Amino acid sequence: MKNLMLCTLGLLFTLNCLSQTSNEKNTQKEFMYFVYSDGNRVTDLSSQKQQLHIKKIGDYIQNLAKSGKLKDAQPLEMEGVLIGSKKGNFNEKSLNKDKKIISGYYHILANDMKEAIAIAKADPRFEEDGWEIMIRPIKKVKGIN
Repeated sequence: MKNLMLCTLGLLFTLNCLSQTSNEKNTQKEFMYFVYSDGNRVTDLSSQKQQLHIKKIGDYIQNLAKSGKLKDAQPLEMEGVLIGSKKGNFNEKSLNKDKKIISGYYHILANDMKEAIAIAKADPRFEEDGWEIMIRPIKKVKGIN
């Protein structure tokens, strides 16, 4: 009976810990990081520096994933089209890849904007000039997300 009670208490303790960990993740807010670069920063680097840049970014992304802070991250091609509409008439404009452009994004989990900023500041891109990250909280709208 004593062993059964100890096992039951142990199980309840474990379930409580798991529940708290799950609740902590549920209370975290979602943020989008839009990574801006002045043109294609990576192609301006030597082959050796390109490989180092990619390794540093890969390690950063892996650490975010391991810590449960990363939902998604992707680089973007430098080409694209901006479309707009005015009174039902659409216009299309090619992106100028030589100017400031969104070159990638992260979908991050953080407790608040302060933590989101700290996570972004750790991005190894900031070891080089020409990078910016815009941080935007994801708005929760019933029926959409």
